[in-house]
Amino acid sequence: MPYWTDAAWTARIDEPFRSDGEFWTGLAAITDALISLAVAAVVAVVLAVAGTGAWAVLPFAVPVILFVRAGRIASRSSRRNRASFDDPHAWRDAERIAVATAFVRVLSRRRRPAS
Repeated sequence: MPYWTDAAWTARIDEPFRSDGEFWTGLAAITDALISLAVAAVVAVVLAVAGTGAWAVLPFAVPVILFVRAGRIASRSSRRNRASFDDPHAWRDAERIAVATAFVRVLSRRRRPAS
């Protein structure tokens, strides 16, 4: 599991999500993709204003890659966690609550530099 999931606020997340490392990794990946999308939009506007034409779409390559990675991780986590619930609606509601509870904290987490 990511290093920051031992924070006290993660205790508010119900099982099976709390102990699922891929749930946390997928949630972190989607927040990183959203941040990179915002940065890409700013860079694209700067490039478009500078008159670079088609080069203005190039910054969106990174967010696309990050969204695909996040989707794959989240898909594996969802498949595994879905098996813990008898009703697909109960699983969907529980996952939504877990994501809503953790999203802002994960978005604002301290990020380690790549090592």
